[in-house]
Amino acid sequence: MYRRPVAWFVRFAYRRAIAGDDSIMMRAASPDVSFRFPGNSSFGASLSGREALGSWLARFRSLDPRFEIDDVAVSGAPWDMTVAVRFHDAIGDDYRNEGVEWIRMRWGRVQSLDVFLDTERIQAWENRHLAHS
Repeated sequence: MYRRPVAWFVRFAYRRAIAGDDSIMMRAASPDVSFRFPGNSSFGASLSGREALGSWLARFRSLDPRFEIDDVAVSGAPWDMTVAVRFHDAIGDDYRNEGVEWIRMRWGRVQSLDVFLDTERIQAWENRHLAHS
């Protein structure tokens, strides 16, 4: 019964964050939220806390990404919920990727967010752009 509203909320919060208003996402995050983005690119991170997550999002958003959610799956009880977000994104004309974000929630608060995607594509994109800087 609550899975559909949770999926709607996740889509809404991501749309707002990419549009520049991450206040909804930040309010949903626990104060000590953990965020992990794999790889050796400048995006690679293992962060803790709302401020750190907000800074990472601001940098990502500064690249004017196109970020689309393809599917949201919700499982578990409200006190121990898992949300999987399948997405695809693009930056400019030369970067495309797809992946999954694995979100753990307790009572409506995001406890952790782990990103799984092709990190070699990110590294190749950075290498192309650093070579031209």
